[in-house]
Amino acid sequence: MIMRNILLTLMIFGSFEVFAEDKLEVTQTSNPILIDVRTDAEWNDGYIETAIHIPLDRILQKIELATENKEQTIYLYCRSGNRSDKAEKALQSIGYINAKNIGGIKEASSTLQLKITKE
Repeated sequence: MIMRNILLTLMIFGSFEVFAEDKLEVTQTSNPILIDVRTDAEWNDGYIETAIHIPLDRILQKIELATENKEQTIYLYCRSGNRSDKAEKALQSIGYINAKNIGGIKEASSTLQLKITKE
């Protein structure tokens, strides 16, 4: 399920451009990635559309599945903002300089103008 959500998010947010000069170069645009750091049970109760689910206790081990680009903008949310704050600090400690806590699910949904959905 995580891989399906990652692939869906990459298809929605990721676009690639190819530049031909002396060699081919592929670059990914820097659209933000939205990560839900809540538990599996909370995720199953509903999540913000386009979000990737990586629970807080697995964020450091799984972040590279979402992006290896440490300059990528990453929006993090949870239920109230506490766990996403911890995730923000953890990701920044390993060099993800644009990891940002955007609060709880309702606040994040409103800020991003994205719907909360269920599978």
